[in-house]
Amino acid sequence: MGNYMEKKIILVALALCVGIASFAQQALSVSLPSRGVAGSVTIYDLKTGKWSFSDAADAERGTIPASTFKVCNALIALEEGAVAPGEVIRWDGVDKLFKGRPVKAWNADANLESAFKNSTIWFFAELSRRVPRSTYRKYLDEIGYGNRDLSEKGDDFWNYGAMRMTPREQAAFIARLYAEDLPFKKENMRLIKSYMAMAKTAEYALSGKSGWGMQGGKDIGWLVGYLETGDRAYAFATRIIANSDAVPADFGALRTAVTLEAFRNAGIIP
Repeated sequence: MGNYMEKKIILVALALCVGIASFAQQALSVSLPSRGVAGSVTIYDLKTGKWSFSDAADAERGTIPASTFKVCNALIALEEGAVAPGEVIRWDGVDKLFKGRPVKAWNADANLESAFKNSTIWFFAELSRRVPRSTYRKYLDEIGYGNRDLSEKGDDFWNYGAMRMTPREQAAFIARLYAEDLPFKKENMRLIKSYMAMAKTAEYALSGKSGWGMQGGKDIGWLVGYLETGDRAYAFATRIIANSDAVPADFGALRTAVTLEAFRNAGIIP
């Protein structure tokens, strides 16, 4: 990410821009209604401090973070010693389902890396039992993570309840992770970033964490992360939403497709 001073310049620019939707922004073009979904893509240029939105109003609307919270959750658990990177937690033998169907990757023993990449809910629910809510609150307050509402009593409070995160907040959080400016050990941030690697081509490297949850009769799909191309890096947050009774069959894949479409339409990647 360059030298120390370059990092500080990026972080100052981020701090100045986070709360000002009208400053240094650019419109993004993505086709969502034709795909049967609503939502938006938000991109933050870590070099210039410029924000780009396909829908600036949607970028300020909060919803459950769903499994994107696993980025923060994993960092907190590592920092608190609630889990070790190589520690295996045993599956309890009870089939875990998503939308009524067993998920093969969830019905097996898991470690932090496999659980992160497979979005294994039960693994992170176990971590939330190991970390007191007061500890979560301390970190979330320090980070400024969404509305920090931890009133949900269930173990996977990021999937239910009143916790809310906006796309702009997601991208700002990821920008700080990329710059390693969060209140966690650098080795922990670097480990989680390594888990986020998704795809690498001759033109770009894509890293991210997906999420998929249900709220108020809607399916909410997230992909948050960063894209690197040449000497540039961009934090992004893509959120797509569909009526739960009319979710497109390719809803999961759409999160990545829409993200890359936005980057291509912006001329960032070919």
